[in-house]
Order: sequence, then structure tokens, then C-alpha cells
Amino acid sequence: MLTVAWRTVRLAAAVNARSKLKFVLLTVLVTISTTVFLAVSELARASTADLTAAIESDLGVAGTYSIQPSPELGLTVDQQLRAVQGAVAPFTERALQVAVHFPSVQPECPPFEQFGAVSAVVLLDEAGGPAPFRNGGVSFTDADLCLAGLVVPNTALREATPYEDRSFGANLVVDPLYEQQLRLSQPEPPQYVFVVTTGLAQDQTLELSSALHEAFADAAAQASIRTENSVVVLREDSGDLVRSASDGIQLVYGLIGWGVLLIGGIGLLVAELIVLRDRTWFFGLARAVGARRWNVAWLILADILIIMASGLGLTLALLLLTSGWVTRFGETAFQVDLAILRPAALPGLALGLTFVLLLGGAYPAWRATRLDPLDVLERG
Repeated sequence: MLTVAWRTVRLAAAVNARSKLKFVLLTVLVTISTTVFLAVSELARASTADLTAAIESDLGVAGTYSIQPSPELGLTVDQQLRAVQGAVAPFTERALQVAVHFPSVQPECPPFEQFGAVSAVVLLDEAGGPAPFRNGGVSFTDADLCLAGLVVPNTALREATPYEDRSFGANLVVDPLYEQQLRLSQPEPPQYVFVVTTGLAQDQTLELSSALHEAFADAAAQASIRTENSVVVLREDSGDLVRSASDGIQLVYGLIGWGVLLIGGIGLLVAELIVLRDRTWFFGLARAVGARRWNVAWLILADILIIMASGLGLTLALLLLTSGWVTRFGETAFQVDLAILRPAALPGLALGLTFVLLLGGAYPAWRATRLDPLDVLERG
């Protein structure tokens, strides 16, 4: 079997050698198609990567919800965390974000008293312990924060990001080391806020609320509050129009890339149909002397595979030679990291080349196997 396949490949190579113009033109067509496909795929990645990151930073990841159990439940953070984790487990595998929310913090030293009360959060990790505090000292003021007669240094404060402000309802993020000081500064206990991300654009507020109400039902009954008041679920991500625009950009790039491959596949299809017409006698003779249908089909597919392999090799050589220029061009013109020959694009390229092979070779191969040797020889 392997010997016959190898001989068929050698025969296809010999046929291509006798049709040099066809081979060169089709190789160039495949090279252009694959190069444009890879270039468009990289442009789609580069143009939407920063946009996606900015959307998620400012507007939240799609399917982001804040969960606020009622302080009247009288539950510890560990008890609330276990209940929330159990309720949201069917909706996501991502770790929860946890924060202790202090809705009204009244600073005691200038210039904070000019702003009045501010809201603050202390971020916790997914286990309910203190989360690492980073980027302290970056705030809307360089002053320290005085609470309960003690000073919280500016290095332990930072301004909340738009996403944190929307999800946790806070102006300030405070180092967990000063959580107790925040507690002492106000008469009411703080509220715990949990943020869950499903990653789905579909609104699941009602489903999450139902699961969480069930999880807190016993605690609500013990606290003598209505089950529907035990927890509040709010969807926090927004910017659906911006997300749609980002998806639209990727769709347009995808259509361009696959459209170019379609053109390449149609070019191969037309060329192979011409070859089939001009060499009908050859395929009929092969069938007459004992060649099987799959031998004929494999010969046509081998012809296309040789052309595609040559075009792909030329594409890789071209991209390797121009990779440095492409990188510099991306940094200079668009301030993005461009690398057309990126490993992440190879699965898409493999799928695209398979599409081209099937488009260009399936029908001609089928036509060739349907030839009647007697009809071909009689016409010859």
C-alpha cells in the first residue's frame, strides 16, 4: 500500500514537472492565499487583543455578577463564602472575587474631610484570606487616611479601578492590614461582596438568584428575614455595543481570511478540472490496465498536495525572511506586537489547508473515478 502511494506521488511530481507553468502559478496562488490568511489572522489578534483587555478592565468580563448577602444574616465570611461557592459552582469554574465593603468611611484628617465620606473595600482571596495588596500610593490624593484616631498611610491606599468601583461600589481599595481599623471607624458591620464570572453574554441573573436564595434559605429563616431578601445579585459587566464591535472586527477579518482561502481552493478546482479534461485518456487507460478507483483519486489528490506543500514551504520561507521587518513595522506604525508566524495560528491554517484540499480535489477526484475505461478508449 505504501509502495503504491509513494509511486503515485512520484508520478504526480513527474506530471507537475511537465506542466511547469501550471505548477508555478498554482504554487504562487497557494502562497498568496496562506500568507494573506496568516496575516489577517494576526491582524485580527493584534487589533482586538488590546481592545478586549481594555473592555474587560473598564467594563468587566462578560457574565460578571456581584453577589451581596444581607448583613442581617449574621454569617461569617467563611460561612457566606461556602454558601456562595456551592450555589455558583454549576455556573462557572472560575475563582470568586471576594471583598469586604465599607460603604461609608468618614476620614478624620485633611484633606480627606473635604470629600466627605468615601466608600472602601478590602480585597480577599478566594479562600476568604487577605489578598496581596499592590500599587499602593496611587490615589486621587497623596494624603494619608485617618480613621479611629490612627493613620492609614498613603502607601496602603489606592484608587479603585472602574471595574472595582462598579463591582464593589468603592472609591478606595485599602491594604488588608488595616481592615480592623476600618471596622472600628463605623458602627455598622461591613458587607461582604462576592463577584462571580460566568464568561457568558447570556443574562443569568434569575438563575443565580434562585440558586443563592436556596443556599441561604436556612440562614434567612433563622434570621427571620424573607428568603428573597437574603441576597442581592446584580449584573456588573456592560458595554454590549463595544463587545459587539470587537466581535464584528474579528468576524470581518475572519471573512477576509477564509475568503482568500476560498479563492485559492476555487483556483485549484478549476485547474484540476482542466487537467482532468486534458488527460481523460490517461485516467481511462490507467483504469483499463487495472488501476483501481482509489489509485486514480489519489493521483489527483497527490497532485494538489505537492502544489500545496510547495506553496506552504514558500510561505514559511517568506514569513521567516520578513519576520523582523513585520515586528518593527507593527511596533512603529501601530504600537503592537506583530508576529505573523505565530504558533496559535497554525491550527487554523491546518484547517484552512484541509478546506482548500477538499475544495480543490474532492470533485475532480470523484469525477475521475467515475470514468468508464471503455468510453474513454473509444473516444481516444
